[in-house]
Amino acid sequence: MSEDQNPVLLTDAPDETPKPARRKAPARASRKKADPAEPAAVEAVPATPKPKRAPRKPKAKPAEAVPAPETVPSPVTADLFDAPPAPEAAVTPAPAPEAPALLAPEPSPVVSEEAAPAVVASAEAVLPASRRKRKRRRGRTERAGSAGPAAAETTSLDETPPAAPALAEVEPDATAAPAAEPVAAPAELVEAAEESAEPAPLAPLTVVSLGLDTPPALSAEALAVLKGAQIVLGSADALDRLAALGLALPQALCAPESVHLDLRRIGHAGSVLVVVGDAAGDGPAAELLAELGPGQVRVLPGVGRVQAACAALGLSPDVVSVVDLRRSPLAALRGQLRAHRLFAVPLADAAAPVAVARLLVDSGFAGARVWVCEFAGGELQARAWLATELAELRESFEPRAVLIVATGPSAGLFAELPGIAPESLGDAAHAALPLAARLLALAWLQPAAWETGWAISDGEASLALEWARAVPTARLRAVGVDPSLLGVVMARAGVGENLAAIPAASPLRCREWPAPEAVFVRGGVGLSEWLAAAWARLAPGGRLVATAEDDNARADLLAFPPEVPAEAWQEPALASGEPVAGRLRFAPAAPVRLALWRKPLET
Repeated sequence: MSEDQNPVLLTDAPDETPKPARRKAPARASRKKADPAEPAAVEAVPATPKPKRAPRKPKAKPAEAVPAPETVPSPVTADLFDAPPAPEAAVTPAPAPEAPALLAPEPSPVVSEEAAPAVVASAEAVLPASRRKRKRRRGRTERAGSAGPAAAETTSLDETPPAAPALAEVEPDATAAPAAEPVAAPAELVEAAEESAEPAPLAPLTVVSLGLDTPPALSAEALAVLKGAQIVLGSADALDRLAALGLALPQALCAPESVHLDLRRIGHAGSVLVVVGDAAGDGPAAELLAELGPGQVRVLPGVGRVQAACAALGLSPDVVSVVDLRRSPLAALRGQLRAHRLFAVPLADAAAPVAVARLLVDSGFAGARVWVCEFAGGELQARAWLATELAELRESFEPRAVLIVATGPSAGLFAELPGIAPESLGDAAHAALPLAARLLALAWLQPAAWETGWAISDGEASLALEWARAVPTARLRAVGVDPSLLGVVMARAGVGENLAAIPAASPLRCREWPAPEAVFVRGGVGLSEWLAAAWARLAPGGRLVATAEDDNARADLLAFPPEVPAEAWQEPALASGEPVAGRLRFAPAAPVRLALWRKPLET
């Protein structure tokens, strides 16, 4: 091998400590062919000593032509991170090419192929170990292959020869800004993909009212709900009406009585329940709302049987009281009967119209008029009878008919306002609390709808009956009254099923009952114990009214020491006038003392 093909003579100085041997790419012959006539020309060139430190990164300038091999300077080493100092003077007479600014965006200058290995070695000494190994592997691969593709990527403005492949690997690209953050963008994309992959939450249970038309006339909202349902549940009649729309829907048959069990088995979310008529009045929407809550049930209303019956007769639903006998016994209607009232009574039994007519006759409303509204074949048919005529009729009716009842005048059996007639009380009329005391006690109690109340009295239930009839929706207990006797009196007084009898009980047993909002106690034996027990169980803000008719009860009433003093005291004394020998005489009755306490609200 000739000397001009050996790169060691051009890179190693005699006074420098030799470096460990490195595997280098095979040296390539110089582009300029040597003249065989002048063999000593190369030997005449003295060995150029390596400077102490190579020039650092000055500002990049346009690349210059590569000098001849005889004037090639020492290999250039660059620090990739330090600021470039002032360049040192060149050793050889020929000016040395300036080191490229590796971090600048300008094009890289051209370096000779013989100087490239030294530049790579200097750069690998600065990079981390993992990156140095990676760059080394890439350098070996590219040095082993052709330099054509790498050279084609970087060219100078003066069309100089391309830079060495290894230098292109070491030089960072300042224009590739997005590559500096390779983790943020993929992480956001992955998170967005995971969020989009999550299934959308299912809609709550939807109850759709189909109305009374066949096929049903549904709104765009109802159609959209049906098309997006996972499963549609309904009775046979409802699903048959829905089939007339020609929608391909997953369906399941369920009875109105078992809809709760079917929904619990199938699941509420994404299910749609279809109901003929109005879902709120003709379906289980009210029960589902009470069981699941308004946030889990969505009801789409429609025209129901009661609205259609009132519209057919020209009645406004605002003046009609609805008593649904599909969910309550017949006694519920008896407890709400009043003179000159309008009632709408949905039925679920074919024999119910005759039973309602007989109840009207027995309650003193023989002249009441009853319209029977039937929906046979999808068409409304209304027929009218007197209560006495309908009670004797043997005709069959549609099971799901609606009755419109106009009571008219009353025979006086049922009182319109508090004040039950003595004959309605039966044998207990002589022991009943005087009417004036009953009215004053109810005025102080101020009973409200859906409240729980106790009426504690020994042997008679006059105030409990007045209370239950005045507020048919209240839940009352008549303490100290025989249940069989109370049932007979309730039928005479027109009281519904909201009154229960407890024949005998001690004050300690009241701990088992729900806390009341209002309590009435009639004075008798054990008045002080009942007052203490009732006050302890009374709900905050509740009212306690007590009466005393003898001297012992008056003393117990005065001695009762609750946390707060009584709000009101009153002792009415009434005299009853009776004719004696043709002369009117007044017999004074024993006075009744009443007291009112109101329990303070908890803070």
